[in-house]
Amino acid sequence: MSDHPQYPSYPGDDDLTPPAGPGREPPVYGQQPPSAGSGQAPPPGYGQAPPPGYGQAPPPGYGQAPGFGYPQQPHVPTSTKAVLGLVFGILSILFCYLGVLIGPAAIVVSVLARKEIDARPGAWTGKGMATAGLVTGIIGTIIWGSVDVLVALAVANDW
Repeated sequence: MSDHPQYPSYPGDDDLTPPAGPGREPPVYGQQPPSAGSGQAPPPGYGQAPPPGYGQAPPPGYGQAPGFGYPQQPHVPTSTKAVLGLVFGILSILFCYLGVLIGPAAIVVSVLARKEIDARPGAWTGKGMATAGLVTGIIGTIIWGSVDVLVALAVANDW
């Protein structure tokens, strides 16, 4: 006999494990395995039905005493102007030649958003988005403004 414990097989394991032996069927779920010839007794509780309520969801609030847990934070809305400023700033970098027009719009909307957020602390969020929109609007304006100037100089130089 080997020192390794023998584990029961379950239905569907037939393709993974070799058969239990000649003339022996693998145990069916919910039944005791045959112990004749194995030399070991089955583990306690093997083949018994699960306790009542096993596998059901606990009732609401289970495991929490009242007054405990993380308190809910109030929802603070994000400033729409901050979101628009960020979107305009990104678009000012991405769109060729139109960045000169979209960039200043991003700068204006982002500055208005920052003023709105600073005027009422805690009423709005999105100061980081407004700052990012301001920076990307400035970058887009500088990049495409300089490209427009260089193209205009190149065209004027050819004449």
